[in-house]
Amino acid sequence: MSTFLLIFNVLGSVSLFLYGMKVMSEGVQRSAGGQLQKFLNRMTQNQYSGVLAGTVFTGALQSSSIVSVLTLSFVNAGLLNLRRAFSIIVGANVGTVIKLWFIIGLGTVWHIESLALPMIAVAVTILFFRNQRAKEWSDFFIGLALIFIGFYFLNQFFPDLTEHEFFYKYIQEHGGNTSFGSSLIFVLIGIFVTFLFHSSSAFTLLAAVLVSKGMNIEQAAMMVLGANIGTTSAALIASTVGNRASKITAWFHFFFNLAGVVLIFFFVPFIIDFLREFVSTDGEILLVSFHTFFNVVSAFLILPFINSVADWAENKYWKSSRDKSSLKLIARPFGPTAKMYVYEANREIVKFAGITRQIISNLGRMISESDEEKLKELRKRIFTLEKESDELEKSILNYLNSIYNFEMSGEVALNIHRLIEICHHLENVGDLAIKIASIHQERRKSNSFITPKLRELLLELQDSLSMATTTLVQNLNETDGNVDLLEAKQIEKSIDKKFEKAEEALLKAIESEKLSARSALFYTELIQNYELIGDHLYQANRALGK
Repeated sequence: MSTFLLIFNVLGSVSLFLYGMKVMSEGVQRSAGGQLQKFLNRMTQNQYSGVLAGTVFTGALQSSSIVSVLTLSFVNAGLLNLRRAFSIIVGANVGTVIKLWFIIGLGTVWHIESLALPMIAVAVTILFFRNQRAKEWSDFFIGLALIFIGFYFLNQFFPDLTEHEFFYKYIQEHGGNTSFGSSLIFVLIGIFVTFLFHSSSAFTLLAAVLVSKGMNIEQAAMMVLGANIGTTSAALIASTVGNRASKITAWFHFFFNLAGVVLIFFFVPFIIDFLREFVSTDGEILLVSFHTFFNVVSAFLILPFINSVADWAENKYWKSSRDKSSLKLIARPFGPTAKMYVYEANREIVKFAGITRQIISNLGRMISESDEEKLKELRKRIFTLEKESDELEKSILNYLNSIYNFEMSGEVALNIHRLIEICHHLENVGDLAIKIASIHQERRKSNSFITPKLRELLLELQDSLSMATTTLVQNLNETDGNVDLLEAKQIEKSIDKKFEKAEEALLKAIESEKLSARSALFYTELIQNYELIGDHLYQANRALGK
């Protein structure tokens, strides 16, 4: 086989391995995205459970790089604080060895390529099922089979280094060379190649194949150390479009791995000897054992200090920043799927609905407030909140439009349309609230007062709007799709009845000459805008149930 063809066979094997990782990870994200998010929220109560969550999360998605980017996304959206994010990052480093043990360990007792084709046969059969969840899990198994095939071809096509004169002489002359300069060169090789692969797991498996073909185990271990630094490049690159908190998280990932490499660097020969004596003499298992040792020891060393480091970083670099929450698309090749990004957008819309609830609450206070200064302050507060909601809507819509560049199922596309519709309805609520606040101001300036009965009916409308907004927030928080449209419909009917009742009371007040024409005009505008807000809140709830 020519050298040119040999090189492309090796590159093709690595590419097949990486593509298998992509297919497998996306299958898990699509089938269990909501459950993974719930799992993170439940399991990150302290640094110990957070590390465990990061380990399991990475074991499920089969990529520490994807977990780190997802963590950045959640931090960027304000769904995770720095303490939780740091613990997940540490756990992700430990979780990345799970796949390596599965592939290397299984490969030593069974020819893993013999599992690949049966797995594909079963998975492709499942693709013909109508059940969408089953189809998504079939992607997971197809990806796993591709990983097995890629690893098999890598072993087949990668030449034995001892059979080539150049490499044979190099191994004979420098195979035992563990000088500082030589070791540093291999660390740099690990950093560079992992930067290209965007996967420390893929590079570690490549290093394991090199060891099986004659490479010195200590030099391979140095490359693995470099791979642990190189894998942080994914988070660093992704954080460039994020806010300050996501940048802090990415740099923590880098410095944490760098500190671990500096600590272990000078003890590599002793660690290899220890593992060779107590674990295995097989080169591939020895290298994966070293990778495991590095990640586990690094995690145990940082574990007691995670909260302190997070608090220090938050006080020094985040609290002074104005961009604590910003919804931006943090993406990278072989990264999170559109479905995972939709979950993040949904959480930001919950924040949007929360601002809307504050706006409506301030409107209610304007009904009975008699102090002019406090009335001005309430109006100013409503204008500020509405401006904040405008900026949030623009951010969410830009984000959702960006997701359309991803491959997605019909369900995900429908969810995006739902969220866009909800954004528009919430924006209309904000605009109507501004009108109502201005009407209150004009009414007070012109000394146009309303009767106690009419004020009472207006307060009843206000209470119903508050209930409608609370129901919307609750429905947005239902990640399982258990949207309570019945309650939303009942509230909408209640608003309509109260609107009609207010209209009737207004006519009676006009007929009995208890209300001036100007006051009647202001009141009519108030209740009409309140009724319109009720319609938009119901339509927002209804969009969730489509």
